[in-house]
This record gives sequence, structure tokens and C-alpha cells, in this order.
Amino acid sequence: MSTETLSITTGKPQTLYLDAKDRAAISGRQVALVDDVVSTGSTLAAMRALMAQAEAEITAVAAICTEGDMAQWSEVIALAHLPLFPLSA
Repeated sequence: MSTETLSITTGKPQTLYLDAKDRAAISGRQVALVDDVVSTGSTLAAMRALMAQAEAEITAVAAICTEGDMAQWSEVIALAHLPLFPLSA
């Protein structure tokens, strides 16, 4: 199974895959999603979609850092929050 996301890291679409062996390992089980940095949430949304397809229950979401609107990521367990600073023209 697969799903696509538009990552701000690469600036182009990326495909996330879950093979049959891993699907069987998580189907009906509790899982934690872990990402490096959650900024727009697009990768997190793609991971959530894969877990829904695999019929896995997401019990925790974690990242090394979140950035942007801190309130938007209240459910993400993170080591730090990175503020965004507007660029001056």
C-alpha cells in the first residue's frame, strides 16, 4: 500500500510505502508515529492514512521538533518547538 505527500523538505511529491509483511505486523495493533520535524503536517497526514489502510491504531505521535503554530501540534510529543520567523523583503 502507498500514499503520497508533498514534503516541504524536497518541494516535490513523495510516496510512502507499507509492504505486506509490515502491514501484517501492524494490522489491528497499536502504533506510534515518529517523524523528524513536523511543520506542515503533510507527512504526518500521509502516515496516518497508511495506518488507517493497515487498520492500525495510532496511540502516540512524536517528533524531534515541531515548528510553526505550536497549538497546532499539541498532540505531538516533541523535544523542542522551533518558531518560524518571517523573511524581510
